[in-house]
Amino acid sequence: MIRRLAEFSVLSPSGPELSPEEREIIRDLRLRHFILFKRHFVEAEQVRRLIEELKIPFEEVSEGRGLLMVDQEGGRVQRIGPPLAPEFPGPLSVARRGPEAVENLSRELARSVKAWGLHVNLAPVLDLAGEEAPDFLRGRTLGEDPLEVARLGRIFIRAHLEERVFPCAKHFPGLGGVETDPHRGLPVVKELSEKALKPFREAISGGVPFVMTTHLVVRKLSERPVTFSEEVVRLLRRDLGFDGPVLTDDLAMEALKEYDLPERFLYALLSGHTLWLYCGSLTEAVEALLELAREAARSRVLQERMAEAAGVLKGFWLKAKNSL
Repeated sequence: MIRRLAEFSVLSPSGPELSPEEREIIRDLRLRHFILFKRHFVEAEQVRRLIEELKIPFEEVSEGRGLLMVDQEGGRVQRIGPPLAPEFPGPLSVARRGPEAVENLSRELARSVKAWGLHVNLAPVLDLAGEEAPDFLRGRTLGEDPLEVARLGRIFIRAHLEERVFPCAKHFPGLGGVETDPHRGLPVVKELSEKALKPFREAISGGVPFVMTTHLVVRKLSERPVTFSEEVVRLLRRDLGFDGPVLTDDLAMEALKEYDLPERFLYALLSGHTLWLYCGSLTEAVEALLELAREAARSRVLQERMAEAAGVLKGFWLKAKNSL
């Protein structure tokens, strides 16, 4: 059962090289999806060794069906930097220069990801926010006007796909106007904004392969965070027509501190998320997944949700088989 759960878990090594324990866990449990951070990109040969080691499980046992992810937005959120990649400007400053500048930025970001054998760039940020945004969003967005953000977001996504890198629209259903940083607390809004949804509708229409949700309570829909809300995932599926993998944002964030770690994985699964992103300790994540595996082994509901998530991933791989 734990190996089945590996199909939906996106985890992160502790440092630039795998520890012996991490290496054993990854091989034994057949973990196959990983997210990398600045700490993983030290120097070229070290990065190549790490990437090759992380690829072993999905090359050996899962028909190449593994994903290596990174946040390479440009500006303040750029995990691959000099000398391994250029220093990129922030998306908001580039958006001010127009569509051609956004397309060029997107292509260069995608190439910096592809150069290291990574598959998914967790960008663009489609939240509606401008110069006056709170610190956690400032400079990372494409602006405040929903029509313009929708247009620029679609251009960004198309350029990534043409460069054969998978983009990810985030943070659904939108953090524009929110003051609380989900890294530190749980933001709350009364209801969804149709303006905030517009860029995501356009991204889905433009073929974005992944959507990432955020830690946000939408009172009109659910008292639970979007991360654990079946209602919000249903909205994304039925109303916006998205049929690809839905990722959680990092389950290690303080927004979810009221839930213990096994609960976070459990509720992410029950809500209909396809992939569960956890950027904390890999060994702690595995302990939590082992607890979830014991629960799933005796729960038909959990097994049905796993089958649904597996079906979504299968559909994604069928579409993507010629893209990697």
